[in-house]
Amino acid sequence: MTKIIKRTITLSLISLVTFFSFETSAQYKLSVEELFQKGIEHSITVQSTYLKTEIANEKNSLAKNKRLPDVAVVGQFGYVGTSTILDKDLSFVKHPSAPDWRQNYQLSAVQPLYEGGRINNGIKKSELEQEIARLSLSQDKANLKLWLVSKYLDLYNLYRQRDIYAISLDEAKRRLQDIRKMREEGMITTNDVLRSEIELTNFDLSYQETTNNIALVCQQLAIALGMDEDIVYEPDSAFLRSQMNIDTGIEDYIQTAYLEYPQMRIAKTNIALAKNNLEITKADYLPSLSLQFGNTFQRPLPNTSPVQDLFIDSWGITLNLSYKISSLFDRKHSLSMAKTQINLQELAEEQQRQNIRGIVKSAYLKHKEALMRVKLLETSVEQANENYRIVDTKYFNQLAILTDLLDANTIQLEVELKLTAARTNAVYTYYQLLNVCGKL
Repeated sequence: MTKIIKRTITLSLISLVTFFSFETSAQYKLSVEELFQKGIEHSITVQSTYLKTEIANEKNSLAKNKRLPDVAVVGQFGYVGTSTILDKDLSFVKHPSAPDWRQNYQLSAVQPLYEGGRINNGIKKSELEQEIARLSLSQDKANLKLWLVSKYLDLYNLYRQRDIYAISLDEAKRRLQDIRKMREEGMITTNDVLRSEIELTNFDLSYQETTNNIALVCQQLAIALGMDEDIVYEPDSAFLRSQMNIDTGIEDYIQTAYLEYPQMRIAKTNIALAKNNLEITKADYLPSLSLQFGNTFQRPLPNTSPVQDLFIDSWGITLNLSYKISSLFDRKHSLSMAKTQINLQELAEEQQRQNIRGIVKSAYLKHKEALMRVKLLETSVEQANENYRIVDTKYFNQLAILTDLLDANTIQLEVELKLTAARTNAVYTYYQLLNVCGKL
C-alpha cells in the first residue's frame, strides 16, 4: 500500500512539473491573418517564385526595348607602321610618306521598321511568361496557406486533446479517491484501486505527450513564420467557429475551378504561348526592313593616294532590306513542330480539366462527409457522457463493476477526441476545397 501511495505522489509531481513548466512559458495568441502574412513573408519557396516573377518582368521590359533604335558608338585610335615598297625582285625601293596615326569615330542608329511580327510577338511572349510566373506565385502562396492551416489545426487539436486529458485526469483522481474510501470500507477489492491507478498513469502520460507535441508544433510554426522558437503559440479558437458550410452545388465549384484554379489558368496560358510561338516561327520567313543612320569622323582621308593626314566627317541614311533564304528549307519542319506544340498544350489543358473535376468532387464530398461526421459525433459525445454518468452512478452504488466504469470512461474519451479531430478536419477539408477552386 505504501508503494502505491508513493507511485501516486510521484505521478502527481511529474504532472505538476510538466504543467507548470509549460504554462509559465511565454505565450502568444496567433491569429490566422498573422499566420498567413508571416508565413508568406518568410517562405523560401514563395520568395524564389517572387524572384522568378521579377525576372519575367525584366524580360518583358527587354522585349519592349526591341522597338527602340539600336544605337552604337565606335571609336578607334591606333598607330600605323611605315610601309615598305619593294621592287619586282623584292629589292628595297623606298618608304612612302604616310601618317603614323589613325583615328575613326562612328555613330550609328538602326530603327527597325518591319520585322514580320517578331518584336510584337516577342513582347506578347514575355507578357504570357509574366502571367505564368504570377500564377505560379499564386499557386505557391495557396499551397503554403494550406500547409500553414494544417499546422494551425494540428496545434488547435493538440490543445483540445490536452484539455480533454486534463479533465479526464482530474476525473480519474477524483474517482481514485472515492475508490480508495470504498476499499477502506471493505466494499471493493485492491484490484479496483490498482486498475484505477493504472488508468491515472495512462492519462498522465497522454497529457505529457500532448504537451510535448504542442511544443514541437509551435517550434515548426515559429521556424516557418520567422518568429521566436521559445514562445508557446496559441491558436484563435474563433477560427474553428467560422461558417464553413457548402452553399452551392458541386458543378458551381467545378466551374469556379475552371476559371480560378492557377494550374488551369497556367494550362490555358501555355496554349496561348504555343500559338504565339507559331507566329514567331512564321516571322522567320518574312523579310526585315530597317532604317539606318550613320556618321563617321576619321583620319586620315580614305581612298586617296598618297594618303592625306586630314580629318573627314561623313554621314548617311540607309534603308536596309534583308531576307533569310535558307529559312525556306526549315519552314515545313519548324511550322509542323510549332503546331504540334499547340496540340500538345491543348491536350494538357483537357487533362487538367479532367483532373480538376476529380479533385474538386473529392474535396467537395470529403468536406460534406466531414461536416456530417461532426454532427454525428456531437450526438455520440452526448450519448457517451450520459452513459458514463449512468455507469458511474451504478458503480458507486455497487450495481456495476469497475471494468464497466473504465470502459464507459474510455468510450467517453475516445468520442471526445474523435469529435475534436472531426472539427479540425472539417476546417481543413473546407480549405482544401477553397484551394482546388483557386479561392485560397
